Order: sequence, then C-alpha cells, then structure tokens
Amino acid sequence: MKARVPLAASRRQFLQGGVALTGAGALGAADAAQAPVSASAALLAASKASVVLHDPRLAIDAQVASRLQASGARFVALTNDPVRQWRGAQRELLAHPDTRLFGVTRWPDFLIVRGLAAETRRLVRHERLDPASGVMTWLIA
Repeated sequence: MKARVPLAASRRQFLQGGVALTGAGALGAADAAQAPVSASAALLAASKASVVLHDPRLAIDAQVASRLQASGARFVALTNDPVRQWRGAQRELLAHPDTRLFGVTRWPDFLIVRGLAAETRRLVRHERLDPASGVMTWLIA
C-alpha cells in the first residue's frame, strides 16, 4: 500500500497549476508581471470603484492609481488565500453588497473572487485579460 503524501498547495497554486496544465493560461514571462495595466481600459472600468483588490506582485498604472485614490477608493492587497481574506478580517468590506470591486489580478484569482462575489449576487461588469502579460482587470458590482 502506498503512503499518501499531504499536499501543501494553496488554492491559488492549485488553480494556477490547473491552468498551466491545460495550456489555457500562459501567464506570461517573469518580466510580464511588472508590466503596468493598460490605463484606458482600466480607467473606464474603475471610474466608480469603492475598493481596489490587487495582486501586490502586479504594477498598477500610476494614472489609474491616482484617479482611484482621488475618488476615495480603498486599496486592498490580495493575499495567498483570497477565500480566507474574503470571509475573514476583510469580510465587512469585500462581501458587502454595495461594494464595487475593481481588480488587478491574474486569471485564477479573478475566478475565485468572481465566485465569492456571486454569493452576494454581484456580477462581473467588466473583464479584460491582457494576453501579453496575463493581467486581468475587472469590475464586480
């Protein structure tokens, strides 16, 4: 009988591995993680966001960030476990039905947040995947 080895992968790592295995998500080269989000599409989607949920490894265009800060949006860095973040300390902010979430993440994190938002009957209003960098910008309200 073979001994079972427990896996120590996070939800994010599991989803990223699945995307890579299917070939559906070439998330870009290592330097693509530093590519700033396209300003025009992001500005349009983020115009009325109250919370910006972002992967801290991804750069947000300075123009987009300054406009969001000027409009009073609160920036929240995405952790390694978005589900615990959503249902834990950030619950009041993230899960509130009136919160308009603008996100700058990778595809797997977007899928997780989209599912969590659907639990409060919020839908995706904008989504854009930059194929060169693998960066998703999205708005859920």
